Amino acid sequence: MATSILMPKLGMTMTEGTVEEWLKQPGDTVKEGEGIVTISSDKLTSEVEAPADGILLKVIKEMSEEAEVGEPIGIVGQAGEEVGEATSTSEKEKTEPTAEVQEKAVQQVEQQPEGHQDMKGPQRKRRISPAARKKAKALSVDISKVTGTGPKGRITRRDIEQVAATTTEEQVTTKPAVHEEEAMQVQGMSAMRKSIAANMQHSLESTAQLTLHRKADITNLLAFQKKMRTEAAENNLDLKLTLTVFLARAVTLSLQAHPEVNTHLIHDQLHQFEEVHLGIATSLEDGLVVPVVKHAERLPLGSLAKQMKHVTETAREGKNAELSGATFTISNLGAQGIEYFTPILNPPESGILGVGTFVQELRLDENEQVKQITSLPLSLTFDHRVLDGAPAAEFLNTIAHYLAKPYLLLL
Repeated sequence: MATSILMPKLGMTMTEGTVEEWLKQPGDTVKEGEGIVTISSDKLTSEVEAPADGILLKVIKEMSEEAEVGEPIGIVGQAGEEVGEATSTSEKEKTEPTAEVQEKAVQQVEQQPEGHQDMKGPQRKRRISPAARKKAKALSVDISKVTGTGPKGRITRRDIEQVAATTTEEQVTTKPAVHEEEAMQVQGMSAMRKSIAANMQHSLESTAQLTLHRKADITNLLAFQKKMRTEAAENNLDLKLTLTVFLARAVTLSLQAHPEVNTHLIHDQLHQFEEVHLGIATSLEDGLVVPVVKHAERLPLGSLAKQMKHVTETAREGKNAELSGATFTISNLGAQGIEYFTPILNPPESGILGVGTFVQELRLDENEQVKQITSLPLSLTFDHRVLDGAPAAEFLNTIAHYLAKPYLLLL
C-alpha cells in the first residue's frame, strides 16, 4: 500500500514548513531511510527520509510550497499503484483524509483593505498562509499588492519574498549610478537569516536590555579541567569536557542560587522556574540556533557534558532538536577571539551570558606579590524590567565564584 511522506515537526513551536527541494522525482526508485526531500522551518533546514521502499509516485507539494505539520507532501508506493490508497505513518494521521488536510492548509484568509477594488467587484477575500503573513509583517510588505501563486490563489511565503526583493531592486536602481569598480552584489536573505533578523529586532524593541561586564579568574579551573580530562581518558570515559561545560555547570548552580534571574516575563506576569533549561547558542553555516539542555540542574558534570554535545551536534546536523523552552542562554564567542560583547536576549528569557576568550594578566596577590592569572571575560545581558543592576551583578559574581573554585562544581 502507498505511504504518505509527511511534513515533520522540527521544533516545539513549528506548525508548518516549506518544501525546499525534491531530491527524487516522480518515478524514481527510493529506499526506506534514503533522503527524498529537503524541507525548512523558520529555524532549521532538514532532510526528510523515505518512509518505505518503492517509487516516488506523486509530489503533492512542489518546491517553495508550504504544508502544515503532519500534512502529506508526497507519496511513495509500488509501480502502478493508485495514489489514492496512500496511508500515513501513524494511526492518528491515517484517519485524516488527505483532501481535508490539503483544504485546511488554504483556509486562512484575509480581507483586503477597505476601498480596494478589482476587475470583479468592490471587495474580495485573499488567502494567505500564516508563514506568509508573518514574513509580510517582518518585511513590511503590503499583502493587498501581492499576487498569490499557491493553490486557489493563496499567497505563499515565496510570493512575499519575491515582492520584497523586487522592491529592494527598484530602490537600488533609483540611486545614482556607481563606477564599475564600485559595483556591489545584491542578494536576498535566507529564510533563517530573515527569522534571526526579525527575532533580534523584536527582542530589542520589546525589552529593556542592560549588559554588565566583568572578568572571572579561571586559573584554577584550567588546571582542574586538565586533571578531569586526564582522569576521564585513563578510565575510558567518552567525555568532551570543554570550558563551556564547566561554565554551564557554574551558570546552572548560580541560577538555582538566584532564581529571580531564571524568570520569564509574559504579559506583565513573572514566571519563575525551579528547573533550569539551558540554551546553548550554536553557530551554523548559514545562521544561529539555540538547542536546549532540559533540566540541567539534574545533570552532574559528566552527564551535562554528554547532553550538551548531543544537542549541539544534533542541531548542526539539521536533525530534529529541542529549540524552545530555554529559561537562560549561554553564547560563547571565545573561539573567535572576542573578549567582551553585548549578547541580545531571547524573549521571554530575562538573561543571557556572553563568554569571551580567556586572557593572561598580571595581578597583585594578598601579599602584594605579582602573579600571573588567566581571566575569562563575561558579559551578562538582562531585562531591566525584571531585574535591577544589583541582583544581576550578584548573579554574575556568583558565576565568577564557582569558576574560581572549580571543585564546588562537583558538589
